[in-house]
Amino acid sequence: MVKLGIIGLGHMGGYHLSASKLITSLELVAIADPNEENWKKVKQSNVLKAHNYQDWIDKVDGVIIAVPTQFHFSITKDCLLRSKHVLVEKPITKNLQEAKTLFKIAQDKKRALHIGHVERFNGAIQELKKIIQNPFLIECYRVGPFASRVQKDSVILDLMIHDLDLITNLVNSNVKIINVIANKIQTEKSDLGVVQLGFENGTIANIISSRISQTKQRTMLIHQKNSFIKLDFTTQDISIYKNTSDSVKIGTNQLKYKQEGTIERLFVYKDNPLKLEIENFIKSIKTGKKLYDIKNDITALSLTLKIEKMVEEQFNDCGHIWNRKPTTTSMQKSTCI
Repeated sequence: MVKLGIIGLGHMGGYHLSASKLITSLELVAIADPNEENWKKVKQSNVLKAHNYQDWIDKVDGVIIAVPTQFHFSITKDCLLRSKHVLVEKPITKNLQEAKTLFKIAQDKKRALHIGHVERFNGAIQELKKIIQNPFLIECYRVGPFASRVQKDSVILDLMIHDLDLITNLVNSNVKIINVIANKIQTEKSDLGVVQLGFENGTIANIISSRISQTKQRTMLIHQKNSFIKLDFTTQDISIYKNTSDSVKIGTNQLKYKQEGTIERLFVYKDNPLKLEIENFIKSIKTGKKLYDIKNDITALSLTLKIEKMVEEQFNDCGHIWNRKPTTTSMQKSTCI
């Protein structure tokens, strides 16, 4: 039985708490949160509760860290140096060198360091990997209403990082071109971002992330030679469209377009992705295998931070004209790397 502690019981920490209850191979020993109101989320009487994780860190094998991003580096580093396994929410840090430092400590200590890229454990993504073949265009839409809790991170770090992580893993080619356009609407950080990526193998990706939309949508569209694939992250559904014939009929006062095709709905085993993520973390602790995924984690973070820097440069160039005035002007920045 792996003894686990959760640091931070806010929005994501609460989800981790709920998911951990579904896993029989772990024992939740303790939680830490400076807000005692969050302690009420814990119904088990035998779970230690504290303002500071250091009060109980020696009693656990590993921790889940779900605190604001600015505290990720210091807390993760401290836990790793104490030889604790760590699952930390994404992004691991806002600094690439800090992330590399943490992975180096994890390697030296032979401890697990997993990043909370929960979409990797979405059942639809697992099935998609089996059918994707040399896509020439990938479109991602990750939009939803505004939530005040995310004000300290940009939409790039908060939402888009999920799709950047998945796309770079699926395409498995180096990024050659980046086009970025973003905007501030509700916060002092970017709330809306549109990014185009061009990969060395010819694949193009178009990613739209918004946290100021009136509806929630999490989809990925894959265009490849003989099929069009639609993936819905929320429902974990995959539909495969194949065109069989099309025709145009011109009448006296009308033009009719007819298209026929097949739609295949792929069976996806649906489970709680966060539960699967924690189970994978526990498995790594128990087996000592796949303790970290440095290549994919660093690739995703590096690309995310590069885009974040481009967005900040846009804002600096535009000054007050850009801030909260989405209809007044637009700027685009393209970079070859």
